[in-house]
Amino acid sequence: MDTARDIDDDAETTVMDRPALPPQSGVRASTVHPEPVRDTFVDPPSAWSRARAFAGALLHDWRERIRRPRLSDRLPPLPPPRSARATRVSAGAVGHEERGELLLLEIMRSAPDYQRAAVDVANYATALRKHGREAYAEGVVHYALSRMRPDADGFISFVRLRDILCDMSVSGTLVPALIRLEKAGVVAIERTQETPSLPHRVQLRISL
Repeated sequence: MDTARDIDDDAETTVMDRPALPPQSGVRASTVHPEPVRDTFVDPPSAWSRARAFAGALLHDWRERIRRPRLSDRLPPLPPPRSARATRVSAGAVGHEERGELLLLEIMRSAPDYQRAAVDVANYATALRKHGREAYAEGVVHYALSRMRPDADGFISFVRLRDILCDMSVSGTLVPALIRLEKAGVVAIERTQETPSLPHRVQLRISL
């Protein structure tokens, strides 16, 4: 009789609460040892390298001194950036300095006839400034009237002139300049009884 069959089927079976531990691996974990910090030595520049760098700096400075002035050297500096608050308050408005930048850009983009004319107008305006604020205001008004197309009667509406010269103070600059031009015989002013202090229409008698 087989001994395996002599095992009592009613014998108690022992159940272990924890699984058997896995067999230990034959590979051991190695410990990483940090490498010692090594000092890095940088060779100082040679005397020849220092002399060559010094000669290059002198040559660059000499070229900057003898070169022809660039266009940007003769232009005014760029206007500072507008603050966020000023941009929100005057949305769409163009500042005085920014308008000058737009003017220079438009001159670059204009036709040759207008580019040559811009030189003449700039020279005329520069000469006007030498004669004071009143002479300059008269020149600006005289030029604006000379470049405006009159109506069928030969007159220019004061409202149109005021809109073009919107940066001029009406009572402080524009109207006094027109009065002085009228006294000089350059323009003729037509007034109304409703607003006698303000011109109604202006007729240019002597073109600029």
